[in-house]
Amino acid sequence: MKHIKGFTLIELMVVVAIIGILASISLPAYQDYIQRSEVVEAISMAGSMKENVTNYYADKLEFPEDNEMAGLPASNLLIGNRITGVVIEAGAIHITMGNKIAAPLRGKTLSFRPAVVTGSPKSPISWLCGYDKPVDGMEAVGINKTDLENKFLPAACRG
Repeated sequence: MKHIKGFTLIELMVVVAIIGILASISLPAYQDYIQRSEVVEAISMAGSMKENVTNYYADKLEFPEDNEMAGLPASNLLIGNRITGVVIEAGAIHITMGNKIAAPLRGKTLSFRPAVVTGSPKSPISWLCGYDKPVDGMEAVGINKTDLENKFLPAACRG
C-alpha cells in the first residue's frame, strides 16, 4: 500500500488561523487608507479657492472676509461628491465633508489657512493645511476649524 502524503487537519487549521489574524490586522488599516484618499477631493477643491484668495490678497494686501469678496459662489453652491460646502472666513478656507463620503468623515471640516511673512505684507503667502503650523517668521491668518482625526489627513496636514 502506498501512503498518500498531505496536510493534516491541524496544519490546515493553523494556516486558516494565520490568514484570519493577518486579515483582522490589515482590514482596519485599509479602511483608514480609503478614508484618507476621500479627503483628497477636499485638497484638490481647495486649490482653486486658494488661487482666488491669493489673487485678492495680491491686489488689496488683505484677505477676503467671505466667499463673495473672494469672487466665489455661496457655500451651498460649492459642492462635490464628497464635499457639502466651502466657506471663506478672513482668508481661511473651510471645507465641509459630506455627500458620498464615509460615515466617520461626514460633517467634518478641513481648513486651509494662509501664512504671511511677519512684517512683510508684500511677501508671497504660503498655505497651511489642517493642523500644520507656520514656520518661524510667518504667522497664520484665520481660524483653524479642522476637526478631522490625524489618521485621515495627509502627512502635510498633520502638523
